[in-house]
Order: sequence, then structure tokens, then C-alpha cells
Amino acid sequence: MQILSILRLRSFHSQGFTLVELMATMTIAVIAAAIAEPAWDEIIISNRMRAAVNDWTQSLQFARTEAHRQNVPVTLCPSNNGRTCTATDYETGWIVKTGLPTVVGVILQDSLPRQRLTMAYAPQARRAMTFLPNGLMIGNFAGGHITVSDTPAAINSRQRHICIARTGRVRVFTNDQWLALVG
Repeated sequence: MQILSILRLRSFHSQGFTLVELMATMTIAVIAAAIAEPAWDEIIISNRMRAAVNDWTQSLQFARTEAHRQNVPVTLCPSNNGRTCTATDYETGWIVKTGLPTVVGVILQDSLPRQRLTMAYAPQARRAMTFLPNGLMIGNFAGGHITVSDTPAAINSRQRHICIARTGRVRVFTNDQWLALVG
């Protein structure tokens, strides 16, 4: 009987972790988190920029498609209020709207501001892009370029470049690709 009680006592005490084991496990977890944290930040920044680039290019394609579908001019322009075109950059948000006097102000799509990103458009004078029902840009649109950057870090390797051709075709380049193209 005494042996049985000793075995029960030992099996009871052998369950769980000792303080040394717990401290070693916590130390390993802290080291792994410290190593993974910079990579995690990079993933977050990369996803934020990718989402902004994808949303903007989809809005441009949507504007072109809606101009053809509705047989009216449709404009993509920056907007910080979600109702009218404003003289801001695209990180404050943008809208896709119709352009005929009978349907002016009909907002087809609006996008929220992009936190911690800059979306600088060049040339500055021509931020709004209007598609005609035939799918071409209105007027003498000579093309445009948007540089998407992460605000706090502003590391050039993270930049993305959205290039809009005269025809409305969109291409996206990484910073290395862009420098090889223009340099």
C-alpha cells in the first residue's frame, strides 16, 4: 500500500512544467518574436501598398468599363469627401463618377483614404481621368504616373509605380523595374 501511495504522489508531482522549463520556453518565444517582427512589418507594408495599387487600377478599369456600358463619360478623380473631385492626391481617396449634365454627381464608386501611404500623381495638373464611351481618354491625355510609397519608412525599394498610357492601359512596376525602365 505504501508503494502505491508513493507512485501516486510521484505521478502527481511529475505533471506540469517547472519554473526553469517555463523560463526557457518564454526566452525562446521572445527571441523568435524579435526575429520575426521586422519581417512582419515588411509584410504589412507590402500588403498595404499592394491593396492600394490594386484598388486604384481596378477603379480605373471600372471607370473605363462603365463609360462604355452606360454610353456616357465617366471620370476617376481624387476626392477627400467622397462626393466631389478635389485637388488632393489619391491617398485621400477617390471616386468614379459620371460626367453628363443630366447625371452629374452620380457616384459609381468611392474609395476610402489610404492610411500611411502617399500616392503622388504626375503631372500634377491632370489628376482626373475621364473615359469616353468608346473607351478612350478624353482630350489630349498624354499619360500619367502615380508613385505609391509607404509614408513612415519611405524606402525606395518598397515603392510601386502605376503608369497610365495614353490609351488608358495600366502597368505597375516595382521601384527596381521602374529605374531600369527610365534610367
